Amino acid sequence: MTTTQATRPEVAQVPAGSWDVDPIHSTIGFEVKHLGIATFRGRFNGFEGTIEAGDDGIEQIEGAIDAASIDVNDPQLSGHLQSEDFFHAEVHPKLRFSSTSVERNDDGTYRITGELEMRGVSHPVGLDVRVDGVGVDPAGGERISLVAEGIVDRTAYGMTWNSTLANGLPAVAETVRLVLTVEATRRSA
Repeated sequence: MTTTQATRPEVAQVPAGSWDVDPIHSTIGFEVKHLGIATFRGRFNGFEGTIEAGDDGIEQIEGAIDAASIDVNDPQLSGHLQSEDFFHAEVHPKLRFSSTSVERNDDGTYRITGELEMRGVSHPVGLDVRVDGVGVDPAGGERISLVAEGIVDRTAYGMTWNSTLANGLPAVAETVRLVLTVEATRRSA
């Protein structure tokens, strides 16, 4: 190989099998523009999910999030986000995602499309997913790690609360970026 030829790094492959999301070593987060000047971040602490993989990689992803587990480092704001203005957690305790199509790209990443249900409303959402790693933990268990990002319009799910600032910008953007870092363990047979 000449010095002008670039080598493509080895892309990790998800081994075939059923995988359960490890909630301790995973983060289900979101980012939204606040006051038109800053990116506000939050996360959910209660969730579960599964990943199914075949010989060609990821085939199916399912997940559920406890709406009341939203964490933004402020109890009052977390309470507002659980209220009818946003997630309405008392009436709609779960957010759910179920993949409907999985496309593997030439570079080993995936475009996973699925139905995201929030507040009893379901819309298709696309996630860009890459395999971050595959390995064995100290106890001998197999693990995988995925990183996923996607965009949702919160108003499409009935989360329309907002206020307009003096400069005409909304206090909270309508577009929310999903940011997920998921570690999963191979399910025992």
